[in-house]
Amino acid sequence: MNENTSLAQELKEAKIAYHNASLYARFQAGFLGRVSHEIRSPLGSLMSIHQLILNDLCESEEEERQFIAEAYEYSKKLMNMLDELIEISKLETAKVELELTPLKCVDFFNFVAKKMRMQGANRNVVLDVAMVDESLTILADREKLAQAFFYWLEVAIDITPLGTITMGADCEAPADYLRITINFPFCNQEFNESSRFEDLPFHEQGGMESPPMLSSGAKITLAQSLISLMGGQCRIGEVTEKTTCLEIFLPNCETVA
Repeated sequence: MNENTSLAQELKEAKIAYHNASLYARFQAGFLGRVSHEIRSPLGSLMSIHQLILNDLCESEEEERQFIAEAYEYSKKLMNMLDELIEISKLETAKVELELTPLKCVDFFNFVAKKMRMQGANRNVVLDVAMVDESLTILADREKLAQAFFYWLEVAIDITPLGTITMGADCEAPADYLRITINFPFCNQEFNESSRFEDLPFHEQGGMESPPMLSSGAKITLAQSLISLMGGQCRIGEVTEKTTCLEIFLPNCETVA
C-alpha cells in the first residue's frame, strides 16, 4: 500500500514537472516572435518623433532638442532591456560562461535588500533578512543570481499592497544543495508560474511617456532560466492565508567539489 502511494505521488510530481516544462518550452519557443512584435511599438514611437524633426514640424529649436533628448533616453532604456535578454540568451547557448564563485548567503541577502529597499519603500514593502547561519555558502554567479532575485522581487513588490518580504537560507535541501527562501506577504500558489501572468514579454507601450519594460511573466521566466543555468531549481513551498514561500535550491559550496 505504501509502495503504491509512493508511486502515485511520484507520478503526480512527474505530471506537474512535465506540465511546467511544457509551459516553459512554449513560452521560450514563442519568445523571439513576441519580442519582435512588442519592440515594434517603442521603435514606432521613436520613428514618429524623428519624422517630426526631419519634416521640420517642431515649433522651435528648443522643442526639437527636447524631442531628441527624450528619444535618446528612451532608446537607452530599450537598449538596456534588450541587453538583458541577449546576455541570458548567450548563457543558454554557452556563448558566455557563468562566473561561479562562493557566496555567503547572508552577505548576498544584505546586498539585494540594500539595492531593492528604495523600490520596496515606494510601495510600503519592507525587505528583511532572516537570521541566517553565516557559514552557509552557495556556489553561484553573484551578478546573475542578483538579477534573478531582482526579477522576482520586482514582480512581488508590484503586486504587494504592503508588508514585509523576508529572505533566508537553511540546510533543508537535497544533498549538496542549500535552500534559499523568499517569503512574500501574500497568498499566491501560482506566483512562480510565468503563464499565470501576462503572456507578452513586454508591457503594452503607450508611447514615449511609457518606458519599455519586461512583463511579470517574462521576469519570472528569466529568473527561472538563470537559476537553472547555475545548476539550481525553484518551486513554491509553503503557502498560508497570508504568505507565500518561494524556495530556491542552489549548490552548497561546502559539499560541491
